[in-house]
Amino acid sequence: MRREGTTELGTKTELKNMNSFRFLERGIRAEVARQVELLERGEEVVQETLHFDPRSERITSMRSKEEAHDYRYFPEPDLVPVAISDQMLDAARGAMPELPATRAQRLEREFALTRASARQLAFRAELGDFFEAAARGAKDGGEADGVAASEVPGQPLANWVTGELVARLGDEDPARSRVEPVALATLVAMVERKEVNQGGAKQVLDRLVAQGGEPRAIMEAEGLGAIAGDDALSGLVDEALAANASAADKIRGGNMKPMGAIIGHVMRETQGRADGGEVTRLVREKLGV
Repeated sequence: MRREGTTELGTKTELKNMNSFRFLERGIRAEVARQVELLERGEEVVQETLHFDPRSERITSMRSKEEAHDYRYFPEPDLVPVAISDQMLDAARGAMPELPATRAQRLEREFALTRASARQLAFRAELGDFFEAAARGAKDGGEADGVAASEVPGQPLANWVTGELVARLGDEDPARSRVEPVALATLVAMVERKEVNQGGAKQVLDRLVAQGGEPRAIMEAEGLGAIAGDDALSGLVDEALAANASAADKIRGGNMKPMGAIIGHVMRETQGRADGGEVTRLVREKLGV
């Protein structure tokens, strides 16, 4: 401790044999109070090793260190001095792996990720490795299951790795799962191309986690492909508007809150396969809003 306004450091003491964080906190508080009391009485704090009794909360002296200067170490006569050269430093740096902070900056820059996503991937190395394998696998191969690499954007892929994939695998290394990196890249690209909506894509990912495989094959086998386009959705939207006439009237009047009822009707009829954005567009078009 030292008096407020002074710049000279106070005298340090040591507390030994602390066997829990709770006792450590109580011991420090007791020693702070002891040193403050000494200084207020005009006495000096002596460098020494102290014992804290957690039952009585009393501090007693174990041994003095008045002659000890920070435990000065003696040189070992049998060990020769080592001169650290620039070559040694360069070799050590070259042998080090990419550190998380550096990797986060690179991922953010190279894949146009948000800072939060880049840090999450960088500081969980197994997620970062899987993400890069997925992103680079699509790019190196030119296509991922028929999906152009340019259609596998970095941020959506990062979102699926750190969000949906982690939600299913927990702390498991995704490289040890049945999900192949290129399969996830393909799935994300399919979502971006509106071949499958978010709900259908999550079901495809469930199958990938459980049994592996190819996303498009799973989508087709399970009938999870998105329904989009005027030809496929126009009639369904007409039915939804007719079945929800009151909601349609409110939307015509500028109240967009009932839009959910119209979209919900179409989703039920298509078992969740309709593209919500396309449904919204058609409703606006048909109601002139």
